[in-house]
Amino acid sequence: MPEPSAASGEEPPTDERPEAEERPGADAGRRSRLWWAAWLVPGYAISYGLVLPALGDRFWWLGIPGMVGLACVVLIALNVLLEGPFRGAVPYATDGTDRRGPVRHHCKVLVGRYLLLVAVGVPMVVVPLAVDVRYLYPFVGTGLMALLLGTRFWLPQILALRKCARVLKVYDFEFRSPVKKSNLRGNGVRSLTLGAGDSPRMSAREPLCSDRWPRGIEHGVWFAGDDPFGGVLLVPDTGELMCMQPENWAAQDKARRQAAHKRRERARQAGLARKSI
Repeated sequence: MPEPSAASGEEPPTDERPEAEERPGADAGRRSRLWWAAWLVPGYAISYGLVLPALGDRFWWLGIPGMVGLACVVLIALNVLLEGPFRGAVPYATDGTDRRGPVRHHCKVLVGRYLLLVAVGVPMVVVPLAVDVRYLYPFVGTGLMALLLGTRFWLPQILALRKCARVLKVYDFEFRSPVKKSNLRGNGVRSLTLGAGDSPRMSAREPLCSDRWPRGIEHGVWFAGDDPFGGVLLVPDTGELMCMQPENWAAQDKARRQAAHKRRERARQAGLARKSI
């Protein structure tokens, strides 16, 4: 059974709350970035060196593995930069009492990551063209690739966060436990079931697009929404948001039609009246 919403002022029993788990801090995130940099920087330099002979008449064939290498480095770097869990503790309550803080922090993280991409990609395109040095032109190609693909990867993240924000303007959080994890797919999409009742299996999208399950999610989450329509979950302690809807949308048609007018209207206001995840 769902626990009372923390946002409504009622606290769930202490023994039903998920136990706090220790999560990686800022030092672990810094070490991870340094580890990736130790591989990506030399990989970019070697690939760049292979492309340079292709700018002349001799050894043009070296440019083929060089361009492939540059493309691979850019794709991996975009994945490391734009996708992944939080680094360090989140600056908001993760006990279901704060509906605005999670959205603001997710937005800050996603916008910050994209601005870093722009700060690196734009000079890579502009500077070689401005100085008109032939051997700097490979930077133009990789810079354009990073900006175009980075924007393509980032926009779905922002759209998923907007869905979460719209739901949290309408619904309060209530605690659900346990969480059954089914499968984990790409782009932050996963399947899970909330509670031990008749809640349908959900397809959940994490705006951060992390490729791992949040720590401790199996102990329970804060859920805001209406099961046949979907909603948003907040992971206690680690603070990740996910927008979610029934995985088999058609199977819940009868439940949605039989829902009271007030429930259907709230779902419409929250953007949950049609399948969007």
